[in-house]
Amino acid sequence: MIRTQVGIRYDRSFSVGFRGLVPRKNRIIVKMRSLGFLLAFLLLAGPGPSLLEGADQKRRMSAVFIETAIVLDGRLDEPAWDLAQPASEFIQQDPLMGAPATERTEVRLMYDRDNLYVGVYCLDSAGEAGLVVNDLTRDYSSFQGDHFGIGLDTFDDDRNGFFFSTNPGGAKRDAQFGANGAISNFDWDGIWQVKTLITESGWQVEMMIPFKTLRFRELKEQVWGVNFVRHIRRKNEVDHWSPVARPYRIGRISLAGILEGVGGIRQGRNLYLKPYISTPIVRRQDDDVDFQPELGMDLKYGFTPGVTLDLTVNTDFAQVEADQQQINLTRFPLFFPEKREFFLENATVFRVKRVGSGFRSNNRDLIAFFSRRIGLSEGEVVPIVGGVRLTGRAGKYQLGFLSMQTDGVESTPSTQFSVARVRRDILQNSDLGGIFINKHEAGGRTNRTYGVDSNFLFFRYLEAAAFLLKTDTEGLEGKDKAFHTFVGWNDPFYDVQAEYLSIEDNFNPEAGFVPRVGIRRSRGEFGIRPRPGEAIPWIRELRPSIGVEYISNQENVFQGRDFDQTLSFDLHDGGRGWFTHRFRFERLEEPFFIRPGQAIEAGDYWFQEITTSFTSDQSRLFSGNFFLRSGDFFDGHQNSLTTGFLFQPGYRFGANLSWTHENVDLSSGDFDTDLVRARLNYSFSTRMFLNALIQYNSTLQEFSTNLRFNFIYRPLNDIFVVYNERRATTGEVRERALIVKLTYVFDF
Repeated sequence: MIRTQVGIRYDRSFSVGFRGLVPRKNRIIVKMRSLGFLLAFLLLAGPGPSLLEGADQKRRMSAVFIETAIVLDGRLDEPAWDLAQPASEFIQQDPLMGAPATERTEVRLMYDRDNLYVGVYCLDSAGEAGLVVNDLTRDYSSFQGDHFGIGLDTFDDDRNGFFFSTNPGGAKRDAQFGANGAISNFDWDGIWQVKTLITESGWQVEMMIPFKTLRFRELKEQVWGVNFVRHIRRKNEVDHWSPVARPYRIGRISLAGILEGVGGIRQGRNLYLKPYISTPIVRRQDDDVDFQPELGMDLKYGFTPGVTLDLTVNTDFAQVEADQQQINLTRFPLFFPEKREFFLENATVFRVKRVGSGFRSNNRDLIAFFSRRIGLSEGEVVPIVGGVRLTGRAGKYQLGFLSMQTDGVESTPSTQFSVARVRRDILQNSDLGGIFINKHEAGGRTNRTYGVDSNFLFFRYLEAAAFLLKTDTEGLEGKDKAFHTFVGWNDPFYDVQAEYLSIEDNFNPEAGFVPRVGIRRSRGEFGIRPRPGEAIPWIRELRPSIGVEYISNQENVFQGRDFDQTLSFDLHDGGRGWFTHRFRFERLEEPFFIRPGQAIEAGDYWFQEITTSFTSDQSRLFSGNFFLRSGDFFDGHQNSLTTGFLFQPGYRFGANLSWTHENVDLSSGDFDTDLVRARLNYSFSTRMFLNALIQYNSTLQEFSTNLRFNFIYRPLNDIFVVYNERRATTGEVRERALIVKLTYVFDF
């Protein structure tokens, strides 16, 4: 018998103890002698939801109309800026939620007929020496340096919004928010401009956001939601103008203040035409050389201020960064995220399952519509002939329609993918929706997915969601539904959640992603977030939690169980780590081939494993991270190690090296795998970048290289030069490609 104990001590008056027993053979009993006392104590320990002072009384500010456009140089020296009343008196979210910000920030808003202007003074008592700037790339990592951002709820619906931010170096980061921050899309790129200036008293910002980049109602007088965020990195301090409670971020747009005084604005014709030319030269292992120049075009047109039409012809994604390789030691397929620009924009409209920010629910166990199914088959590129997308809002309805046509190649027939999505706002911050997905292959074969979903937000911190989906597939009758329900409470101290997922045996969304069918999964988690304060001065927050998961098949026959006890923590300097002790059961009903020619026999397997991870302060010149897992693995043992190092001598250059090593000992044989990844980035300016991704995979016995040069000569106008190579460890080149791509936007 193995006895394990984990203890946590907090500020002399707070203690948590877990005690688990794992007996011999094929049984597991998790014994919690003091579980009842523990849960009762945790419910009473520490503070409940901490309401920020005045949080329910929304702040207000006004924008000033100007006749003459502002010259963007970051100086704020035009007399017009003095006419705008500044928004100031920011409130801390971190480290002292509800306390006044330690450094003063002043934000002024002005507008003309075509643009919104944002002027910001980010004052800093340490001057230029106190600023942390380590990245100039588009969509930079905002929490690793100083930055300022603005969130806009242009429909004033407390659900959807736009986000624009910058750092002292003038880098750009933007996003679309939906479902009150539960979903976000940082891959969206809008047309806007920014200039910054570093001074002896801090740094300054001037932004120009064209109204045609935004979406809003056709009203004579606009009322928008607005909020601002500032990160002071050397203090690891996060401030908002309109208070935002932990664990949420500025995407929680219902907590924004009110912007008044905007009227008489226009979006223009909102017509963009974006042609491209691409010249790929590909050389394969047999010395066969292909040179096939490609021409294509994207078109964007705003039917109304809230509804946008996108057309694409002969769509090309040659400039997209290569996927990061992964090691798969499970029975289920790996997930690779979408990176292609056309599918990333407005992707949140077509998302069904979504759980609010701060919750740890797995959003990858069922994705109703997964755009990587379009134009990719078994990792190979399938030409996209063209497509159309219509997205936007009409009153209380959010609408989405997508139709894409792919060409036929080898064993993959020409296929049309169509998705229709509608969602209606109800109550103050909830919605109901429906989705229909159709995959139609040449020859007449079809596959359909359709269903309904709902999302509710109550009492600020209580969220609930559910969906019901069904598929229609030729040759599969019945048992083709999936159901999911979730409820969670997530406030600054408590994190409680429970969910249930059922996926029947014949559920088959061919335009979606489902790693496992024929299961019923129940999971619950309970955690708290105490802050030890002066008792442990180097730790900002502790997060002890317990989680239980139970999996059965559709006949309720036991298939798997997971019980984990976790302690994670955040340091004041931005470092973080966690430790997990985990008991797991897994039933194999048929042999599992973990590698070609090596199978794990069917049977019941009990696991006990320990996992630990730590990431140091990534704003430093040198930083590092490691992940270590050790424990039982079916009828043997597994040790997993991932370690990485980041070198950032300044904001222009960064080098990240990581190594993943898997050591597996099984009765059928032992093996090791290695995956090494090097990522190098150099920023010539905020508009010119050189990136390299070099990977070594011991299983494939292959090196892969992806070099990308990108020059943004105007907003959304790019020149790309991309070099891809796959080379065997023996030195033999398996494939090599050089691509030059030019895009140009005609703005009408």
